[in-house]
Amino acid sequence: MTNKKLTDEVINERMVELRNLRRLHANDRKQIIELKADNKQLKQMLLDQKLYFESIIESQNARITELETMVFGRKGKPRSGGNQNKLAKIPRNKDSYRRPLPPASAVTTEEHYSINACKHCSSQLTDKTEYTKYVEDIVIAALDNISKFRTVEKQTIERGYCVSCGKYSSAKDLRGNYVTLGPNVRNLVCYLITLRDHSYSQVVNLLWDLYGFKITEGEITNILDTRRLQLLPEYERLKDSIRAGPAMHMDESRWRIQSEGSGYAWSMSSTTSTDVVFKLADSRGIGNAKELLGDNYQGIGITDRYSAYKNLFCLHQICWAHIQRTAKDLTHLEFLEEAKLTHVINFYNQLATIYSAIRDYQSEPFNEVNRGVQANKLLEQTKTLCMPHKLDPKKLTSLKLGILDYQDCLFICLKVNDIPADNNRAERDIKQLVIKRRKSLGSKTTKGARTLEVLMSVCVSLYKRDRDNFFLNFHNLTA
Repeated sequence: MTNKKLTDEVINERMVELRNLRRLHANDRKQIIELKADNKQLKQMLLDQKLYFESIIESQNARITELETMVFGRKGKPRSGGNQNKLAKIPRNKDSYRRPLPPASAVTTEEHYSINACKHCSSQLTDKTEYTKYVEDIVIAALDNISKFRTVEKQTIERGYCVSCGKYSSAKDLRGNYVTLGPNVRNLVCYLITLRDHSYSQVVNLLWDLYGFKITEGEITNILDTRRLQLLPEYERLKDSIRAGPAMHMDESRWRIQSEGSGYAWSMSSTTSTDVVFKLADSRGIGNAKELLGDNYQGIGITDRYSAYKNLFCLHQICWAHIQRTAKDLTHLEFLEEAKLTHVINFYNQLATIYSAIRDYQSEPFNEVNRGVQANKLLEQTKTLCMPHKLDPKKLTSLKLGILDYQDCLFICLKVNDIPADNNRAERDIKQLVIKRRKSLGSKTTKGARTLEVLMSVCVSLYKRDRDNFFLNFHNLTA
């Protein structure tokens, strides 16, 4: 085959075509690279959007689960598994169903029941023996002579004129109404309102049903206002007593002051006694905690992880029971896929193990060096446990960040002797107000809130200090 020589015209055409192809190829390569970059970016955006919406769905499912638990209660058994550190159920003994024998001093009346003939055939009985039994009861005024349980003292008060100074003098203060209420009924009203969570109408009905004693809601308001003024010094003394201790518990809960449209109840509890002080405020602001704390408090604060308590104390202990309870709640999120749920359960079990170790160490005799070593060891375990993980649900991520944010406040309970690792004391104290809030829906006015905070503080502290002598001690404070 003979080779034909290309003409210059053909060579020029082919060179032009080659240059065009190279230029087009370069442009195409550039476009391909740009398209690949755009495609990669779009894929990443799509993945981010997917993860974002999955986190929103997970968060909304968690909220729905929490709301369902609040409304309908917990369904089924906890899915937490592992070591729950539950107390074994102690079976009741027979004595728990029987009343103890009363002392001889408690016997008010005696009855003798004799029998001489058989109840079945009317024959005479021999070898008779006696058995002693007791019947304990109370006296209800409405079933007895009500007048015995109501007293009316008629007072005749002399008043005379002094010739020397030109003034009148009376044997007793004549100011006020002609008929007033005595101290016993006043103290009973305070007891029913504070410790028994009664409403005004319930107090009115109870006094009438049991004693035939008529009282109005206006008189109840006056009683409470008067008692508040009398108990203010004791209220301030309780504050000073708690502040003087080595540590204190603080907590807060909702308490609506209707005239303000909102409100919160705060509590401050002692770690060394049963004393507790309440404050009913119109907000959840840090100023209320500072007011309870007072100036220059140098003790330790034991609280939950509410941000108002942060940087409020020289030394701060975070409640481990609250942390563990939050982690346990995550194990009930049934919408989680199996792998995530297993991961959450493992986290809870390991956290519960750390909390159990704290309690075990606290049961040992205090040694500052050993406790420091134990605290550092548990802190490292906690940091490792709270490292981010790809299976962490959003709520678990938030819990881990919260724990690490307070890592310096986790083990003060080990480094300092006799410091509780939980804030359960404050939660038990403020529960008294929570129960009352559910019945009364809060206070109508700010003045009513100021009155109730003083009465609740004094009455609850006295009652927990010496329940058997509550009325005597309360009477002595208001006499």
